[in-house]
Amino acid sequence: MRDMTAANLRSAFGGESQAHMRYLAWGDVAEKEGFKSVAKLFRAVAVAEQIHAMSHFVALKDVKGAFLVDSMAGFGLGRTAENLAGALEGETFEINEMYPAYIKVAEMQDESHARRSLEWAFATEKEHAKLFTRAKEAVEQGKDLDVKKLYVCKVCGYTHEGDAPDKCPLCGALKAKIEEFGC
Repeated sequence: MRDMTAANLRSAFGGESQAHMRYLAWGDVAEKEGFKSVAKLFRAVAVAEQIHAMSHFVALKDVKGAFLVDSMAGFGLGRTAENLAGALEGETFEINEMYPAYIKVAEMQDESHARRSLEWAFATEKEHAKLFTRAKEAVEQGKDLDVKKLYVCKVCGYTHEGDAPDKCPLCGALKAKIEEFGC
C-alpha cells in the first residue's frame, strides 16, 4: 500500500476507534439523563464506528509495524446536548474534510480496498450527522429522540432508521448481517 493512503487509513482507524469509545461514554450519560432513544443512538453509532475502524484495519493488513497515529478526536464529557454537539462536530469534520480528502488520495494511488473502506465510512457518517442533528434538536427541547428502530450493517457500518431493509443499501449485505437496535 502506498504511504499516503496507509497514513490516512491509520488516522481514520484512530479516529473511528476513539469515536466508538466516546459514543459509548456519551450513551451512558444520555441513559442516566433519561434519554433512552438517544442512548440507543449513541450505542448503535458506536457499533458502526467500530465496524469502520475494523474495515480500515483490515485494509491495512499488509502494513506492519508501530506508527504514531494522528487522528481527530473530540474530548469532553458533558450533558447530552453538549455531547450531541460534539458528535455532530466530529461527523461534520469527517464529511466535509477528512473522508473526501482520504478518498481522493486512495483513488489517485489506485488503492481500491482502502477506497471502498473510506467510501463506506463517508456515506455512513452522513447518516450519523442527520440522526445526531435530530437528536440534538429534540434534547434541546427537553425531549427524547423520536425513533423506533435503528439498524447497523455488520459489514460496512451503514446505519439505517425505520423498517429493516432486506439488504444493506450501501454494501448489499443481506438482512442476516444487519443488527437491530430497538429504541
